[in-house]
Amino acid sequence: MYIMLETVKNKESYNMETRLGKISSKRQLTIPKDFYDRLKLGENVELVLEKDYIKIMKLKRIEENFDDYSDLILKDLIKEGYTDEELLKEFRLRKKLFPIAVQNMLQDVREQVKTDTRTSEQLNKELFEED
Repeated sequence: MYIMLETVKNKESYNMETRLGKISSKRQLTIPKDFYDRLKLGENVELVLEKDYIKIMKLKRIEENFDDYSDLILKDLIKEGYTDEELLKEFRLRKKLFPIAVQNMLQDVREQVKTDTRTSEQLNKELFEED
């Protein structure tokens, strides 16, 4: 089995290089140094199994794109009429519940993906190409 490391610059131009990766007896994969360096990979990557190949994708650091949606939580609470100490108490509660809600949404998506037969290319086409 070949393992492909992909780089996509944008949806119009698609660059792809292939290399053979070495898999050790402990199932550890060695990523070619130039691929590792160009993609600026960290300690962890996302692995996606699709049909008979594995995609290895860079994980973005949480801090780079993290938004705890505090402004939206506050906006809703104000709209609901909370003020003063009640506002602060409800804000803290909802902020604490937010990660749990996100985990529940992720679990729902994982369940939906199990029955979705579309390839990532089909999904990209549906999401990003205009009619």
